[in-house]
Amino acid sequence: MTAVEYIKEKLMCDEYWYEDTTFDQIIARAKEMEKEQIQDAWNEGQSNGATICTPKYDNPSEEYYNETFKSK
Repeated sequence: MTAVEYIKEKLMCDEYWYEDTTFDQIIARAKEMEKEQIQDAWNEGQSNGATICTPKYDNPSEEYYNETFKSK
């Protein structure tokens, strides 16, 4: 499930309004899902021979995400 699909499911589901889940919590979870999906894609690219980042990092996909998508 993608982050967008997650948000759609939560907002379209009547159960959302009965849970102790706030809109901010849904957005926060969707952002975490998006981060995981980006990191998974980066890792998949690396396993297929892509070299978009030097191996100097302890957690290269985390560093790639932070450098590429985190606002400063």
